[in-house]
Amino acid sequence: MTKKLTNSIATALGLVAVFGTAAPALAQSDEQHFQGPSLGVQAGWEERSIDETVLPNTVNATVKDKSDGLSYAAFAAYDHQFESFVLGVEAGFAPNGRTLNAALPGGSIELDSKWSADLSVRAGFTVTPRLLVYGRLGYGINRTRISGFVNGQAGPVESDSATSDGFIFGGGVEYALTDKASVRAEYRRREFDGSLSSNQVLAGVAFRF
Repeated sequence: MTKKLTNSIATALGLVAVFGTAAPALAQSDEQHFQGPSLGVQAGWEERSIDETVLPNTVNATVKDKSDGLSYAAFAAYDHQFESFVLGVEAGFAPNGRTLNAALPGGSIELDSKWSADLSVRAGFTVTPRLLVYGRLGYGINRTRISGFVNGQAGPVESDSATSDGFIFGGGVEYALTDKASVRAEYRRREFDGSLSSNQVLAGVAFRF
């Protein structure tokens, strides 16, 4: 066997060894559909409620109401996929919210939610390479305009803004349409101070880059 032929065989065997070991790694990478940064939007149904006793030592009034309707938000996230396990962090912002009203002795009070923001962590497992099931836990804030009305007067006699904070938790599923786009459905529970809380059922789309 000539030296040239020996060198060619050795080169061919080397290439086979390199590509043979690299192929599984590339195949594994192709299955990681939930990896990297993403931006997205989501919308759905929200039920917001409050049941709080105010001025317990004087008026002892109860602020109680429930309202439901459309909710929408934008989010930015980063996920890291460890084979079938996915861990990520997400920041969201919602420029809207439900308005709550409650009758009080001699008048009423209105709580108009202006915006909310949250920061959360999610963790889950891929049931199939493209289907992720996850849970979520995080912290959120809610900015509310509080207005007091007296019976017989059209405008508020007192108005102020307040920020409440609390926890959010829930879970959902996400399906990767491609390596760059996915859709998801999620349930979230928000519990803020002052007994302000909400339930949300959301659908969203995320774009990875």
